[in-house]
Amino acid sequence: MDKPLNILVVDDTEPNLALISAFISKLGHTTILARNGQEAVDLYRDAAPDMVLMDVMMPVMDGYQATAEIRKLAGSKWVPVIFLSAKAQDSDLVRGLQVGGDDYLTKPINLPILQAKIKSMQRIAGMQRDIAEKAEQLALYHAENEREQNLAKHLLERIIRANKPNDPMVERLVLPATRFSGDVIATEFTPNNIMHVILADSAGHGLSAALNVLPVVEVFYGMTKKGYSLATIVRELNSKIKQLMPTERFVAAVLAAINFSERTIEIWNGGMPTAYFVDDHGEIMREWQAAHPPMGIMSNADFLSKTETFHWAEPGRLFLYSDGLIEAENEGGERFGTDRLLEALKEKCDQGQFWYLVAAANKFMGLDNATDDISIAAIHCPMAPVGEVIVQSEPPSTTPVEPSESRLAVKLSPPELKSFDVLPWLINWLNQLFLSQRQYQEIFLILSELYNNALDHGVLALDSCLKHQEDGFGRYLDMREDRLARLQHGAIEIELERVQENQVPYLKLRIVDSGKGFAADSMLNMDISSSIRPAGRGIVLVKTLCTELKYQGCGNEVIALYRLQ
Repeated sequence: MDKPLNILVVDDTEPNLALISAFISKLGHTTILARNGQEAVDLYRDAAPDMVLMDVMMPVMDGYQATAEIRKLAGSKWVPVIFLSAKAQDSDLVRGLQVGGDDYLTKPINLPILQAKIKSMQRIAGMQRDIAEKAEQLALYHAENEREQNLAKHLLERIIRANKPNDPMVERLVLPATRFSGDVIATEFTPNNIMHVILADSAGHGLSAALNVLPVVEVFYGMTKKGYSLATIVRELNSKIKQLMPTERFVAAVLAAINFSERTIEIWNGGMPTAYFVDDHGEIMREWQAAHPPMGIMSNADFLSKTETFHWAEPGRLFLYSDGLIEAENEGGERFGTDRLLEALKEKCDQGQFWYLVAAANKFMGLDNATDDISIAAIHCPMAPVGEVIVQSEPPSTTPVEPSESRLAVKLSPPELKSFDVLPWLINWLNQLFLSQRQYQEIFLILSELYNNALDHGVLALDSCLKHQEDGFGRYLDMREDRLARLQHGAIEIELERVQENQVPYLKLRIVDSGKGFAADSMLNMDISSSIRPAGRGIVLVKTLCTELKYQGCGNEVIALYRLQ
């Protein structure tokens, strides 16, 4: 049953008011009576009736003026106004509708028709109320959704950026097609100062795509800080995505490990566009096409984490980007494409190649009009080492160390040497020592340098002199990969022991490899400032960090003593 209406009846003739009021009351509605236009406006302001029956010719203010004023008072609320008038010309009807009337009846009033009009307007008014209520509910939902999305966006940005300032070596741009981006760019350093970079592109758009990359960022940051290799991180990322997400929510990604000291770039590209190393003259020195499918598609047994490594001999930049850049279209439906990308990378400008590329893309299609997430990263790769660990005059740690001795020993055979990421595993054991951040980084660097030296020059019998020949670094890396893949014999033994000497706690490291050894005395006597070449620089740096460093036997056994307090 329809809700009874409160109807404002306006007429300057008393008999007409009485007749219409009685008829409306018989229909079950209530009436408010006004005898001129001004009185009608005042009563509307006070009573806010559901409908108005308006005479036209009245003293003080006519019906047209009164209706116009009532429409102003009503604002966005719709209140039906039916004109009741003796004026029956078409022009009168048109004027009535123009000032805001909804219908027009001529006098004498045909009561059954008036009843039908009221019923029709009542039905429309009911629909309007429903629409208004739904609009109010929708506005509340929209406001709540805005608050939730703003909170989600804030949390996602905090997690992805991890409260870290942008690294000055990295230029980046992420433009989401919607509020949330399924693309992410993250950087982090390992304890031995290798920069890890990931540019990931999740399937889809919006919040669902942004949620897809959350586990990617979490694993990337955590494992990088612990010193895991790029290959190990990629395998864990694939496993995590495969475990948490349905297959259609895969994540394409390109990951890079940049060793500024050795001037090497290690790349894993899974389903992303070609990455480029461009020197400062605009020449493309190396490219990495996608050698693997995106993460989250293949099982761990079938997944390959093989990386490709490049040594730069001239300063330049590593460029990574998502497919949203090269697939972006202008108004004519033409794609930006790889050719325009390469043309932009070859150009020189005062702001640098990165910003020239951004400007070229914006000029071509307008980045604000992108229909897919767009992300671009450029990592500056100079000739001079960046951010090396430097021994500083820092006061000894005041964290208490237990005086009891403890020891860890492990022997790695060829299968483990090929695939086991031993350094983070060793660091986990060292966590019981309550190391400071400085100690953590220094011990990781010592372990990393001594272990890699034992593997490369001991077990694999590689000669560092090869690095100094023309294109020698690349051949050195290829030879290392080949020898490690074919390794059948050889081993490395690692011992970590916490010892006390004169009530001072130390960490004793011993590494023995199965190689033929080398003449270590010449390197141990070098000064770090004169060790410009990569060969031997690591051992000299390790020596400055340790209380004692000595090689024994034929040079295949090294013992390092590191003071913990």
